[in-house]
Amino acid sequence: MAFAIWTVTMSHICYLSHPKKCFCQIPKSTLNKWVIERYIKNKPTLELLESATTVADKEAISAVALLDADDETLLDMMGDVNLSDHHILHCREQATRLVSKLKQGVV
Repeated sequence: MAFAIWTVTMSHICYLSHPKKCFCQIPKSTLNKWVIERYIKNKPTLELLESATTVADKEAISAVALLDADDETLLDMMGDVNLSDHHILHCREQATRLVSKLKQGVV
């Protein structure tokens, strides 16, 4: 069973494009939209990618999908973002807080 989960996760990661923008560089309304779809409505990332009609939305979905990733995977996938690792990790922390607030209905 663990192998199947790993396989799905690795396929999922390989399918994602590498974001070129940090979480803070994605418009807040766009980030909120995809955070809600992924983490509040629990829609799978691949389903969201298939429904997206713009490159900007696909990039935002890819970034949102990385909120759950470990630090090494996050930094590897966001290697095209021209910001420091510390900056990217800090922004992910802020985006993760947004997920918590949205789940609580605070935002």
